[in-house]
Amino acid sequence: KGWLRLTPDHPVALHMLAACTGQEVPERASNNYIRILFDAHARNFDENLIEQLHYRAPQLVSEVLTQAYDEASAGLDVLDAGCGTGLCGPLVKPYARSLLGVDLSPKMLVEAKRREVYDALVEAELTAFLQDHPDAYDLIVSADTLCYFGQLADFSRVAAKALRPGGRLVFTVEQLASTDGTPGFVLTESGRYAHGEDYLRETLAASGFTIESLDRADLRKEGGRPVAGMVVCALLLLR
Repeated sequence: KGWLRLTPDHPVALHMLAACTGQEVPERASNNYIRILFDAHARNFDENLIEQLHYRAPQLVSEVLTQAYDEASAGLDVLDAGCGTGLCGPLVKPYARSLLGVDLSPKMLVEAKRREVYDALVEAELTAFLQDHPDAYDLIVSADTLCYFGQLADFSRVAAKALRPGGRLVFTVEQLASTDGTPGFVLTESGRYAHGEDYLRETLAASGFTIESLDRADLRKEGGRPVAGMVVCALLLLR
């Protein structure tokens, strides 16, 4: 609150106050919060996540892809949704005829460009981008991005719109152990959202997805403790 007295409209202060108090919780993190947070960490992002936090989300996504596809045939139009510094890029590139990355943080996109695996990188808000690109992709991957969304109905709907029939959505979220008395997601003190399994299943089904796999896995460590998550592979059958 002292922070807010000095800068009443600071996006990070407002978001973390909601995370710590549970009051005036937004349905998703604001665009300005995401830009400020990730621009500030872009330069050392990979080192901090992998070496200090034992970050596993991209590898978990990659493991799901090996199960979903018989072989990496480089025949898919792929979107890396919330690509960050591009940690997923080299792992999904073998499946991609074209690989596009989208992120809100321009400094993260600078780091992603250094990997030289993306055909294009776009600075955009994810749901708006998906809305504007119907029937464009065979595969959308999203590692450690939807933890900044609480309500997932809008994302699920536009992801289904952006995928072609038979396309897949593969993503990770942090796991909400109990959904008693919650709408299926909560904003945790980390500033990230955690989601319940039932909420995921209901939301994806409402957009025409069938869940091919939903596995529980530790996504990273925080404060020396594992952060429980889920990695999901959803197949689009209906729109």
